[in-house]
Amino acid sequence: MPSKIEAQIDRIHAVFMDLKSSLIQERERVSALKTDLNKASEALEQVKLQNAELTRQLNAIQNAQPTNQQVIMETQPELFQRREEEIDALVNEIEFCIQQLKDKHA
Repeated sequence: MPSKIEAQIDRIHAVFMDLKSSLIQERERVSALKTDLNKASEALEQVKLQNAELTRQLNAIQNAQPTNQQVIMETQPELFQRREEEIDALVNEIEFCIQQLKDKHA
């Protein structure tokens, strides 16, 4: 009888150790996800700041009194194009980071 009890205690102990190990792994995974989320949030904030700066620059250009209408006409499309390219690049970078997070924790 005591050997059965000891065997049962050993099985319970093994299950407990497996659960403890799984809990530690999940805590580490959560910590890594939080770190990745913080990095993505920081990148998003940078994109927002850049967008605000570009918007401010655009408004400044639009509000400036043009001395030569042709110069303004040529500058605005270039600014829009550059802004769109920068936004696209940042969006692609964020999407890449998100995909890496998904792949890493899938």
